[in-house]
Amino acid sequence: MMQTAGLLVSIILPTYNRAARIAVAIRSVIAQTYPAWELIVVDDASSDSTAVVVDSFSDPRIFRLTLPFNCGSPARPRNVGLQMARGSALAYIDDDNAWRPQHLERLLAALNAHPGAAGAYGGKAHHLPGGAIEEICHPGQGIDTQDGLHTRAALAAVPEGWVGNDFAHEDVEFWAKLRARNPGGLVFVPEVLSDYYIHSEQRYRTGYQNTRMYDRAYFARNPSRLADAAVRRELLATILACGPASVLDVGCGEAWLVEALGQAGVLAWGLDPSADLGAVSRAPGRCVCGRADALPCPDGAIDLVACIDVLQHIPEPRLGHTLRELARVGRRLLVAVDCADPRREGHRTLHSAAWWRERCQEVGLLVESEEGLHIGGLEVIVAARGGCQRIRGTD
Repeated sequence: MMQTAGLLVSIILPTYNRAARIAVAIRSVIAQTYPAWELIVVDDASSDSTAVVVDSFSDPRIFRLTLPFNCGSPARPRNVGLQMARGSALAYIDDDNAWRPQHLERLLAALNAHPGAAGAYGGKAHHLPGGAIEEICHPGQGIDTQDGLHTRAALAAVPEGWVGNDFAHEDVEFWAKLRARNPGGLVFVPEVLSDYYIHSEQRYRTGYQNTRMYDRAYFARNPSRLADAAVRRELLATILACGPASVLDVGCGEAWLVEALGQAGVLAWGLDPSADLGAVSRAPGRCVCGRADALPCPDGAIDLVACIDVLQHIPEPRLGHTLRELARVGRRLLVAVDCADPRREGHRTLHSAAWWRERCQEVGLLVESEEGLHIGGLEVIVAARGGCQRIRGTD
């Protein structure tokens, strides 16, 4: 059994031009009830006063290293931090987020209680731009950078460390590999232990995140929709009524649709950006990790491309490119979109059904019916391929 009393925890914090925010992250580390830690701040060649803010903390457990040039991604700075780390356990925190005071204490206790575990992770609170807070505390949640802690020994199975292949999900990718390659896996602590702040300056909100909510945590937060068996049956019936020979479910999440279509005798595949897709998919071998703006299919290869509650999670400036990609691959497109109050979640693209029909038409998809079909709070639009036009102002 791993004894964690007095164990040194190395905490790695990459940062770039976050002078206005990084102090909150550092204070949350200093406030930890577990005292045996070192904080390694890797400054990715900031041009603002980030270094001044970091150096203003007099705690001898805090170290700062400034890189000579910007890496363009936090993955490499984290690897630099790993090379400097002295601890037997390692944890990570982003420069615009924070930990609850008992974060380290609770995760280390979980490791102590589960011999052989590679690490532990807890729940989180998403602080949305409008002030609303989503608490996400579910064993199947996606694991963000600062959610977990792992042993140094567990890194032997992930010799490449952090990689930047998936700009939007490099943290999910890292934790998924750590879990999959270590027999002991990761222990879940059912407690909200970190705070994730969604704001206008971060990649999570402004970068092309695609379907960021499509993991089991999304379904847990939206029980009245896709987790509702009746809604799923109705959506399945709607798709089957189109008589497709093949279906690609973009944003497949748990792959419930791929599984159901397969049982109905329809060739079906799924695509989702989640790096740990293999761990949550109900249809092994039928789903791939990928993005809606770069589908791994030839032109017109799929009879029906289904996007259920997906498109409004794509930032509006990127929407046209994604729609053109969907129109390229699918002979028909079935879109189920949320046309609710845009204030409900600040990071989503929410518009009327007429607006969505117009966007489909602008990329050469001819809407088959103007009559609205509502399923579980979603507006369903079916369109077929036609001549492709340039969507205005959305590149």
